[in-house]
Amino acid sequence: MPTSKLETRSAIPASDAGGVGAPGVNVEPKPPVGAAEAPAARGAEQGSVVRRQYWTVAGSHVVVDIYPIFFASLQIALADHLKLTGWQIGVIYATNQVLSGLPQALAAWLSDRHDTRIAGPLGLTMSCVCSCLIGFAPNFWVLWLLLSVAMVGNGIYHPIAGAQAGQLGGSVFRTGRALAVSIFFAAGMVGSVIGPIVSTRINRAYGLEWLVVLIPLGLLTAFILHRVTSHVSHRGATGGGAVVTIPADEARIRWTAVWMLYAGNALRFIVNTAMYVMFNIWAARAIPNDVDAATVLNGNLVVAMTIGMGVGAIAAGRIVRPGTERRAIFVLSIAGAVFTALTSYAGHHWGMWSMYVCAALTSLGFSSILPITIGLAQRLLPHRTGLASSLMMGGSWAVAAVAPLVVGLFLGKPVPAAQVPADSLDLAFVGFGVMLLAAGALALAMPRGIIEKVGTRH
Repeated sequence: MPTSKLETRSAIPASDAGGVGAPGVNVEPKPPVGAAEAPAARGAEQGSVVRRQYWTVAGSHVVVDIYPIFFASLQIALADHLKLTGWQIGVIYATNQVLSGLPQALAAWLSDRHDTRIAGPLGLTMSCVCSCLIGFAPNFWVLWLLLSVAMVGNGIYHPIAGAQAGQLGGSVFRTGRALAVSIFFAAGMVGSVIGPIVSTRINRAYGLEWLVVLIPLGLLTAFILHRVTSHVSHRGATGGGAVVTIPADEARIRWTAVWMLYAGNALRFIVNTAMYVMFNIWAARAIPNDVDAATVLNGNLVVAMTIGMGVGAIAAGRIVRPGTERRAIFVLSIAGAVFTALTSYAGHHWGMWSMYVCAALTSLGFSSILPITIGLAQRLLPHRTGLASSLMMGGSWAVAAVAPLVVGLFLGKPVPAAQVPADSLDLAFVGFGVMLLAAGALALAMPRGIIEKVGTRH
């Protein structure tokens, strides 16, 4: 049978190569048992170091995700301050998606090639500084430039930190990388909750310029991240010396599954991004004559959704077992679709608290699924965990640049779509629910055999 030899450059030791450790896998022989055993005390010390490294990476994800949500949270205030037009708001949303998504693949490739983690702290620094300076932007173009640099920084951070969280967490948690990636993802959701709360309150109390008080937090975190993790090899315990041999037909099946995961995540990110746009439109319509109050309402909706994203990601990471991802993704997609379709209707007919609950549970259709797809893609491509992570995150995220256009299509008018009738908003949320159903159907179409096979390794 023809084979495809794939040189391992990943964060996964060859022994954890996605469950292909039986026929078809050839790794360098291990030294005889006892030949290179470290004393028990040394092993315990190394375990403590790995745990500290993992939690440093997870903690940095809390901080880095505070910043990129500033524009979505403060859009109403920024639009009023700089007199932004509808097309300018749409351009920012679109370029944010592209610039935070596409650089991820390049950062992952360079990190794989040069065995470096510098993109993590560098990206955090870029995102932190530029996001916190938006209050000083005198016009649209300066605002766009600051946000663009911030999003590039945010983008290059994520695949590197995500792959490292999987690598380190795989030996920290008994259930392996599935829970490790879920906790890493949920840590980002904590930051995404903090971001809207802090930024909207700072704006209301002191003004947009005072966002700069959040810069020291990001710089200190970037410094700690660099000191603690910069020396950790990207290539894991094998030192890049192992060769994983996978039959060519199996390699094609693995890539087919990865591309189907990618397409499903692209739909999920479109919905996720559209919710930020829709919440702004909903809040501006609900409180038309008070910009600050509408901004706070929008921030509250974003926080509700983000809390659901974090809780759902951790729950999914603990409950969903490797090898069962197809069914889990489909069921979660259906649940998310139902609550997405009901979100606007609940706010119009059942009160704001019901809308907050629905906004939180929309995340079942996207964020609860994302860490599942990251871990699965890493096991499907054990020789390219950085690339696998970037496809599931940034590569899919870049496609969500079309979200404002889809919002305008569903509403029948371009963003920011002022004076939208309530029934049009209700129907638009239903449309995004249907998109989540389509993403779930893609999961069922994935080849079952290879998903179960790679599920034999965490």
